[in-house]
Amino acid sequence: MMAHPAEPARYTGSGKLRPEEQIYREMLGAILDRRLEPGMKLVEEDLAKTFGVSRARIRSAFLQLAHDKLINLVPNRGAFIAEPGINEAIEVFSARRMIEDGVVRKVTTHMTPDRATQIRDHLAAEHQAQHDGDHRARIILSGEFHLLLARLAGNLVIEEFLERLILRSSLIIAMYESPLPPDCSHDEHDALLAALTGGDPDAAAACMARHLDAIRDRLQLDHRKPGKTDFARIFGRHPDKAAG
Repeated sequence: MMAHPAEPARYTGSGKLRPEEQIYREMLGAILDRRLEPGMKLVEEDLAKTFGVSRARIRSAFLQLAHDKLINLVPNRGAFIAEPGINEAIEVFSARRMIEDGVVRKVTTHMTPDRATQIRDHLAAEHQAQHDGDHRARIILSGEFHLLLARLAGNLVIEEFLERLILRSSLIIAMYESPLPPDCSHDEHDALLAALTGGDPDAAAACMARHLDAIRDRLQLDHRKPGKTDFARIFGRHPDKAAG
């Protein structure tokens, strides 16, 4: 399902992306890079000029972004980057704890050398992103780690549900994780690998719970509302030169 660790799952095929898919991808990237901030108003006309597409294309991208709970569509007001509050953050990570408890128990019980190698290979990519200072790849790879475990658990329904839940938590992490403490999620993933290969499902579940609690506790939910938005600067576009 996740064809490339540093891009959204649904748009990683080899075929050419439709304009609205490309817009979705770029907007997701801007969210994860913290260029689009919580509560920021998305002006349809300005974005159409920025990307050099019709407003219908922008609306189509908005619908998918809203479906994934990355933006809010407010009647008579427009579109806004989602602004998850502390209650939503707590609920999201609480839901993940309940789901991933069962995931790690099953993976631990059915661990094999090949599965352990898949996890180690993924962790190597996480460490590389951390070393390169690639914030976007680091967040997406972190989510991919949890989806890999869901895939190894062999339950497609849980994997698909967790994918959407992780996308929501990635938004929360990108926007609200404190910039002050050093990121240590990759170290926590290393600890999870040790627990998963240790053969004790209870220990693995406890390790996952500590990891998700640590992510939640690193959130900083007191950002100020953003001011006027320059979409051309955010997306590196020059609307006057864009194609019609």
